[in-house]
Amino acid sequence: MAYGLSACQQLATSLNTIPGVNVLSTAHLTNNTSIDLSGLVPSCANAVGYNVARTTTDLCRAVLNVNTSSSSTDRIEAWLPDNWNGRFLATGNGGTGGCIDYGNLQTGASYGFATFGTNGGHDGQAGYDFFLNKPENINDFGYRAIHAEAETGKKVVEHYYGRPGDYNYYMGCSTGGRQGYEEAILYPEDFDGILLGSMATDWLHIVASKAILAHRLGWPDLSSPSYVSAAQWAAIVAAQVALLDPLDGVKDGVIDNPTLHNFDPSILACGTGVLNSSVCLTAAQVNTVREIYQPLANSSGHIVYPSFELGTPTGVFSTNTKVDNGTTIPSLNYGLVDDFWRGAVYNDTSFSSLNFTTKHMDFATNLNPGGIQIAGDKSHNVSAFHARGGKLLAYHGRADPTVMSGVASRTFQKTAEALNLTLNEMHEFFRLFFVPGMGHCAGGNGQWAIGQPGVERPTAAGFNDTQHNILLAMVDWVENDRAPISLVGTKFLNDTILDGVVESQRTHCVYPNASRWDGVGDSKKAESWTCQLEGVL
Repeated sequence: MAYGLSACQQLATSLNTIPGVNVLSTAHLTNNTSIDLSGLVPSCANAVGYNVARTTTDLCRAVLNVNTSSSSTDRIEAWLPDNWNGRFLATGNGGTGGCIDYGNLQTGASYGFATFGTNGGHDGQAGYDFFLNKPENINDFGYRAIHAEAETGKKVVEHYYGRPGDYNYYMGCSTGGRQGYEEAILYPEDFDGILLGSMATDWLHIVASKAILAHRLGWPDLSSPSYVSAAQWAAIVAAQVALLDPLDGVKDGVIDNPTLHNFDPSILACGTGVLNSSVCLTAAQVNTVREIYQPLANSSGHIVYPSFELGTPTGVFSTNTKVDNGTTIPSLNYGLVDDFWRGAVYNDTSFSSLNFTTKHMDFATNLNPGGIQIAGDKSHNVSAFHARGGKLLAYHGRADPTVMSGVASRTFQKTAEALNLTLNEMHEFFRLFFVPGMGHCAGGNGQWAIGQPGVERPTAAGFNDTQHNILLAMVDWVENDRAPISLVGTKFLNDTILDGVVESQRTHCVYPNASRWDGVGDSKKAESWTCQLEGVL
């Protein structure tokens, strides 16, 4: 069957025969066409990655609504390239969803995938109105939207190309990582390979931790003698890096694995000479910093979330200000806490993070709106996905301020326990890569560019292969049974990937191995790093 301009013009009529589908628009676009996104809600229109879209090949673009219940609808967007590689690729969301990730659509289509995105069942990634009194919207965000994307997307592929795809893939980061892992649990037939970045499987604890850490810090009383300012936190993190970075043999501004180290904040007290007088810590502030780096426990005293990791920027909890003008209630800069607890947990617009405690966290995990909390009342039982030969490929930055890297290793271990598998058996279907110095999903001081979701495709030769691109590595694993043992990460000059100017490269290793400098070669070259066992399952 031919596809292209003529087929795209006929696609809307064809798709509208699918029950529950309403096609909003179709258009055949040539490469490098800018797409008009002027109709986006403000929280998407003002967000990098969601507010600009330009085609990366000749393709048919289709936008459609899909009914998921009698009171809920998902919006799905398809980019169907003329140079289709025979594969289907679904993509996920970030935060509380609500925005189609055009960076993912651009990347997937550029490689020839029939690529799909979803708004997760509502429009906008800030606010609570889309959850308030809307339980089906919460269900879409919690577990159903990606399944709807997969089911409908495969039908779109067959209608347009005249046959189903040969293989079905998924990629997402953060909330998108959680969505992908949840797919493996609930809908094991949807995908053959699932790429999981910074997987927020412990979603409610992840979000709640930002409020709990802010209150440990003393917020909203910024005048408290024990409060540590944003300027002091910058100095604290810099001191941690200066202290711990050289321990791996290479001074590069990166703490390879912060979970292996202890840190005594008393070394930063005034009088020690480590920090200057403008940012050094009083005795009360030393205690505050010590408390910040303790893991989170629930009301019963059980540890439920890892401690904040050393050398990681603290802005997610340390940059809050108190708004007190008589009319405005103080709220966290990390707006997901107020938004989700107001709209989805308590269904109460008067809720405020101003007095957030562990009891609010525990209430949410017990309620588990939309089944969002995999680490709570859900098992990590992906046995059906495993049995059918599905592959899980995960990556996580070791300097991620949003989702602690310990969540990834714990998810890996919990999966092994649920399926009663050895490490070698786990590696047959689930592999995890840690990237030292990488922040949340991307960015950071380390060699973080590995072809992950939402990141531009390098134009220079030598990067779009299975060694440098984790998406292509997953395809190779699924289709050719060549499991990735290592990946080459790249730090591009000024983090400008399109130019392809390499600042440094490093080998990243499959967990529980970690890369170590050989002590001889140029530490800025990948071949100078080898994989060594760091931990055990």
